[in-house]
Amino acid sequence: MEKLFTNLTHKKADLIILILTSQNIETQIEKNNYLFNILVNKRDVTMALFMIDAYYKENKFFRFKKQLQEIPISSFKSYPAFFIMGLLWLIHAGCLQYHIHEAMILKYGASALYILQGETYRTITALFLHSDARHLAGNMAGMLIFAAPVINLAGFGTGPFMLLFSGTLGNLLNAYLYKNAHLSIGASTAVMGAAGLLVAFQLTRKGKPLRWNTLMPVFAGVLMVGMFSQGENTDVMAHVFGFFSGLLPGIIFFPLNRTLKFPHKDTIALFITILIIVSSLLAAI
Repeated sequence: MEKLFTNLTHKKADLIILILTSQNIETQIEKNNYLFNILVNKRDVTMALFMIDAYYKENKFFRFKKQLQEIPISSFKSYPAFFIMGLLWLIHAGCLQYHIHEAMILKYGASALYILQGETYRTITALFLHSDARHLAGNMAGMLIFAAPVINLAGFGTGPFMLLFSGTLGNLLNAYLYKNAHLSIGASTAVMGAAGLLVAFQLTRKGKPLRWNTLMPVFAGVLMVGMFSQGENTDVMAHVFGFFSGLLPGIIFFPLNRTLKFPHKDTIALFITILIIVSSLLAAI
């Protein structure tokens, strides 16, 4: 008998024995302290290696799925995300209560024409306005599913900053695309930005070179944008720009965020985020 693999864990040794046994390849196992060696007949070495390699190639997707499950994040434990959701609801309810809903949309919505004429604050204020309760509920759900994990991964201050950045940049790019009276509102641009940021996190978390299997999150993200861009009044291009405004900067942001470690980083980032929002409101007024 010839050694095929050495110093395997108990779990991996069991898996390899199972694979080889299913192909009627005779195996033996040696215990080496707490590790194990797998032995096969010399004539079966080539076939055994081929079968093991074929198994791992066929199960790449399942290994990728396991890697995703190992990311320690929870969508339901982010207080900043709940605060953002509450703020969106409060603004919408206030607009309805005081009968200024349509006026607010016209004055603070992301009008491509006015943005290009200098009213860039609209790229921010439009993120907080919604057409109706259904529109609001959809974006609040998106905040819970996508934005909350981003905040958990990036930090309570840097996370909201990146969400605001991606949403604002997405609206700005959308304005440059249309260059007319096109008007859009809603936090969905930032929600799609959050989806792009999650893809960026997955791409950068191990620092490995890009291969087809590591690009799977990008394909999944693009598919998701398509799924969430259905509807008669959906601004598809705002969703697309929002996604890439999260993905591309996120590829730079996450490695940088891991490198930069100094006291009160998130507090400073949160202060800057609030300052930007307040400044846009003052500029609008």
